Amino acid sequence: MNKIKIVTDSSSDIPADLAEKFDIELIPLYVGYGHEMYKDNIQVDHDAIFKALLDGKKVNTAAPSPGDFYKVFEKILKDDKATCIICITLSSRLSGSYNSAITARKMLPYSDIRIIDSKTSTLSLGLIPIQAAMAVKKGHSLEETLELIETLIGLNRFLAVLGSFEYVFKGGRAAFFGNIFSKAFLLTPVLTIGRSGKVNLKKFSLNQDKALNYIADNALSIAKEYKRVNVGLFYGKDSEPIKEVKRLFESSKDISIDLLIENKITTVISAHTGPEIWGIAVSPVIV
Repeated sequence: MNKIKIVTDSSSDIPADLAEKFDIELIPLYVGYGHEMYKDNIQVDHDAIFKALLDGKKVNTAAPSPGDFYKVFEKILKDDKATCIICITLSSRLSGSYNSAITARKMLPYSDIRIIDSKTSTLSLGLIPIQAAMAVKKGHSLEETLELIETLIGLNRFLAVLGSFEYVFKGGRAAFFGNIFSKAFLLTPVLTIGRSGKVNLKKFSLNQDKALNYIADNALSIAKEYKRVNVGLFYGKDSEPIKEVKRLFESSKDISIDLLIENKITTVISAHTGPEIWGIAVSPVIV
C-alpha cells in the first residue's frame, strides 16, 4: 500500500497547527537584510522585516536550496517510510523553489517524488496541499490525488489589495507595471495571479475600502459558483481591514465553508508587498 507524504514550501502560509494536523511538511524559504539570511517565519518575524523595509533597507529573499529539499525528501523516505512524495511549490514564475525541488529529486533517482508547480502563492497555494493531504488520509490513490491537485491549480482563485506598489517595484516582481507607474502611486491596486503563475494587475480602485469591497464581491461570486469551498484570508501588519471580507463570507447563505483560514502572510511574501496587504483565496472542496 502506498504511503504518500505531502510537502510544500513556507510561502503557502499554512499555519503550523494545520500543517501538523494534516501531516504536511513545510520547507522554509529565506528572507534577510544586510549580510544575513533567515529561515522564513522561523528565524525572523514580520516586525523585523517590516521595520527593515520602513527603514529603507534592502530586503532579500531566496528559495530553499536543492540541499534543503534533499534533506527533507531523504528524511521522509527513510524515517517516515513514505513510498511517494508529492511536493507542491510556489509558482515557478515567482521563485526558484520549484527548480530547487526538481534538482533535489534528481539526487534521489530511485524514489517516487512528484514535483508540482502550483502556479500560485500564499493561501491560494496552501489550500492545495491541505486538500491533497485530506485526500491521502481518506485513502485516495496517488493518481486520484494528483488529479485533485491539478484540478485545484486550475480552479483556485486569489485576489489581493496592496496599500502601495512601492515594495513590489523595489522587489522587481512587477516590472511590467512600469507603463502605469504614475497611476500606481495614486490609486489602490488589486492584484491576482494569472494562469501562467505571474502576478497580474486586476484593476485600480479609488481607495482601499473600494478595493476591499471589490475583492470581497468577486471572491464571493466565485465561491457561489463552487457552492462548497475552503477560504484563506491573509494580511500583512493589520488584520482589521480583512475582517469585513470574513464577515461577508461567514454570513452568506449561498455557500458552504468547510475550512476558513485567517493568517498573517509569510515574511518572504511580506518582503515584496510591504506591511499593507490584504487578500483572499477561494478553493472548491472536491474531496
